[in-house]
Amino acid sequence: MTLTLLIAFALGLTASQGAPQLQFEPVLQPLIEARLKSFARSNEQRAQVMKKLFVESGCTGDKLTEQPVPHLDQPNLICVLPGADGAVVLVGAHFDIVQKGDGVVDNWSGAALLPSLYQSLSQHPRRHTYVFLAFSGEEKGLVGSEYYAKKLTKEEKSRIHAMVNLDTLGVVHPSNLDSQGLVF
Repeated sequence: MTLTLLIAFALGLTASQGAPQLQFEPVLQPLIEARLKSFARSNEQRAQVMKKLFVESGCTGDKLTEQPVPHLDQPNLICVLPGADGAVVLVGAHFDIVQKGDGVVDNWSGAALLPSLYQSLSQHPRRHTYVFLAFSGEEKGLVGSEYYAKKLTKEEKSRIHAMVNLDTLGVVHPSNLDSQGLVF
């Protein structure tokens, strides 16, 4: 429901325009938790795990592409969920980390949610195309997302109706963390 409201707001839908026609299936909490716990401690491993999670969620074949990013060892991962019209909603999160800490909050929390959102929305026909973007190089100065944006054609840019960025989700007081530093 939160995703529906967020995307409806981003697309500028109002009550007078009617409710958004976005249908989705819930993804079970244990699967979301398992994806969150699948974090890796190196950026190279994170890229591999992200790709694996996308494939497991059903994003396979030509729907899942790697975009090499100059001066980075890991590519951006792009998972496309086609819709009926030409409008596009981008949903992005970065998967890279700085070298201290495990990077679960910043930003495996956002990245690990991308495959679940894909899985949730893929069960029903959609009006818009959703592009799920797992960016590399964000901790080095937004390198992956800037490169993605620069490579878009003028026509591709004109079809984008919204961009939802998932970063540092689920931040809570330290007393609410489990022994691994995760909140469930």
